[in-house]
Amino acid sequence: MIRTELDLRPLMPFTRLTAARLATAAGRYESRLTLECEGLVLNMKSMLGLLSQAKLPDGRAMLVADGPDEQAATQAVLDALTRQQA
Repeated sequence: MIRTELDLRPLMPFTRLTAARLATAAGRYESRLTLECEGLVLNMKSMLGLLSQAKLPDGRAMLVADGPDEQAATQAVLDALTRQQA
């Protein structure tokens, strides 16, 4: 299991495009990918899940990857986040 702390304030609130790109990047991997914040757990592979909480309370969250390709999955999501911020 890989846990990575994220500062999502520059991306908040999530737009449809941002949610779609993150869900697409996460969906390419077998590992379970979640975004966790203050007891809230969002499935990174679900665009609707990401949009349902378009604004996290303080913009900080934990990316959690668990599975056989967790390292590659984590990197793919981090890359997608970096591209969205550019």
